[in-house]
Amino acid sequence: MPNLALALSELRRLVEVGFEKNNGLTQLILQRLEQADDRHAELVQRVEQDRAAAELRYAALEARLDAIEREAVTRTQLADRTKQIIAVVSVLVTVASAVIALIALTRS
Repeated sequence: MPNLALALSELRRLVEVGFEKNNGLTQLILQRLEQADDRHAELVQRVEQDRAAAELRYAALEARLDAIEREAVTRTQLADRTKQIIAVVSVLVTVASAVIALIALTRS
């Protein structure tokens, strides 16, 4: 019987050590899960901040694009303006030529 009591005592000690080891490992796993949850929450917050900042930049760029599109000159408008300038310059050159010709005629 002393061997049986000793064996039961040894078995009980081994079971207790095993349970304590499992409890320690479980606590470690829970601690790491909490740390992972904390890091996840921080990352979610950073992603939300980055998304909000990106949305603000996007809205600012959209506003700038709208302003540029309102103020931009189209090719057709530029061609029409160039034609008008050429016409005005042609008229001025013609008038200047006529004035020079009249001055030349009056001197002769």
